[in-house]
Amino acid sequence: MQTTTAHHHHVFTMDAHDKAIAASIARQIKRSRREVTILFTDIEYSTYLWDIRGDVEGRLMVDKHNRLLFPVIRACRGRVIKTIGDAIMASFKSPEDAVRAAIGIQQALYRARHQDENFYIRVRIGIHTGMAIVEHNDVFGDVVNVASRIENEAKGDEILLSESTAATLKDKGYFLVEEGEFIFKGKREPMTVMRCEWKHAQDMLENVRFTSFLPVGPRQQRELLLYAVASLGMLYFLYANYLRYLIADFESFALLTLNPLLLIQAHPLLPVLGAALAIYAVLLASRLRRIPPFALRLLKGGFGFALGFFGFLLPSQYLPPDMTSSLDEVLYQSRHEFVEVLHDAIVLERVEPTARIITTVDRGNLLLRTETRAQAGVVWNQVIVGEGERGWVQETIPARFGVPEIENTRTRRFLFTFRDMYALMIGGLMFLWGTLNFRIRPT
Repeated sequence: MQTTTAHHHHVFTMDAHDKAIAASIARQIKRSRREVTILFTDIEYSTYLWDIRGDVEGRLMVDKHNRLLFPVIRACRGRVIKTIGDAIMASFKSPEDAVRAAIGIQQALYRARHQDENFYIRVRIGIHTGMAIVEHNDVFGDVVNVASRIENEAKGDEILLSESTAATLKDKGYFLVEEGEFIFKGKREPMTVMRCEWKHAQDMLENVRFTSFLPVGPRQQRELLLYAVASLGMLYFLYANYLRYLIADFESFALLTLNPLLLIQAHPLLPVLGAALAIYAVLLASRLRRIPPFALRLLKGGFGFALGFFGFLLPSQYLPPDMTSSLDEVLYQSRHEFVEVLHDAIVLERVEPTARIITTVDRGNLLLRTETRAQAGVVWNQVIVGEGERGWVQETIPARFGVPEIENTRTRRFLFTFRDMYALMIGGLMFLWGTLNFRIRPT
């Protein structure tokens, strides 16, 4: 009996739609190809420096390194593409600008080491020129790989560049000497690498403005917006749920903290002033180009606080009751009771339904209770409704024919529990994490 074996060959073909997409991508890539010069920097012995200085000092040292290098790169018309750990990748349209930036970087670090004996950073720099695919926030191509491998061959304080980059330099004042020939991974032919004797070069830092402020570009503005929203939202939450009760326990501050809308009614220009300040803050943020380091630390710390606080508080609400009984134990309770308005309520001058109406308070308002009376089966709470002014509000609206009794207000004390304390403690730890664990991202 003869057996035959069938061989199935699967052939995948592109339909017209796929071919059109591929052709469009190919055209876009061709349009994006241009000659660029890539510069890589990396800190020599960075692992050793972090070991001897510790994480916090190491982080601060790298931030100082970035504050020195970023302005030099920008002053030489370069663009920081990305930071990779403590390394920087930058691109330049002109090879001369890249070499000038490299010299300026070494000069800036040299000065910093002589001005601060605790600043040890030395960097190695590699430069290569070639064709690449240039996108908005990145550069792709062999030129990037070669520049990185040239940088790996350098030592601290050295600038190495490819022969192709050196050949394009018109200015002869860069003091170039041949470093040697190297065969890089993926290359068949050896490549001649030049070294720039930068200590003999002219000062490249004359037009560079160094500042303790951190650079702010579009990417940083988005980060700052995130940190600011989280920080301000966290501050409002802490105020609305904790601080205003603590302050309102002192009767003289009750109106200001519990019911600011009543204060606005007394001073109608306050919302206009607030809106003007908000508009000014938005305009200022949109034009912000630099920010003090401490401000960035505080904003990142606020972001960390919000993560830690809600990361504990929200999941703890869904734990089984036997696990949360200890969390709900009260550490502190307010001396006064607070009246929460459940429906729009009328505040009267006296404990009588026919008394003069002082004001109407909206649902959701909080009022400080100063006294309680019961009359004709109805509980009345005396509350603060203005500067030196008190009124009476019903706790319930009695049932009428066909209408059930309505709970008008609810009275409670402010309680601070172990759950709140733990959430604040974890938030505080995350605040420290945020203030210490930040980095300057490229512009």
